[in-house]
Amino acid sequence: MSIETDLSAPEMAQVRRAITLILARHEPWPAFVIDRDWTVLAANDAAQRLVRLMLGESRMARPMNLMQLFLAPDELRRHIVNWPVWALALLSRARREAADAPQDSPVRVVLRNLLALPDVDRLVAGEGASSPEPLCEVRFLSQSRELGLIPTTTGFATPMGAALDGLRIEAFLPSDDESETLLLALAGGE
Repeated sequence: MSIETDLSAPEMAQVRRAITLILARHEPWPAFVIDRDWTVLAANDAAQRLVRLMLGESRMARPMNLMQLFLAPDELRRHIVNWPVWALALLSRARREAADAPQDSPVRVVLRNLLALPDVDRLVAGEGASSPEPLCEVRFLSQSRELGLIPTTTGFATPMGAALDGLRIEAFLPSDDESETLLLALAGGE
């Protein structure tokens, strides 16, 4: 974990409680807790259902990096209908974060690894995609069902400063009524 204070430390009890509440209250919409290098530290049930639906149960057993999960060809990318636009939005964000933290080598390593993925070089060169919209939607297609999600990011502003720098919750909201209905159905009709 790249944050300075381990989340399991006793002084992080309030942070753990806040994370647990946010993840639970965001159901049935997907949400992931990530660190500054996009490593997934936790995910709510909806996020886990989404990954299982798209990639199968076995994918849950391996560590996840949220950027890799969306951009790598053997991950969610193969189910993303608007992958070029979504990928550009993610790469833009990764570049911005790397520029904001020039001394943070893990963030730069993640960006370098993302830029080395197949077809990403063409996107970076400006081929094959238009600029993302302000709220860039990600659209999935799996088992003849389409699901649209809009991302949101929550960070922690605390007096602990660096202890929580980079800890974020990447949450997704349904972008249309059909996506809302599908997520509710996947959750068992909550």
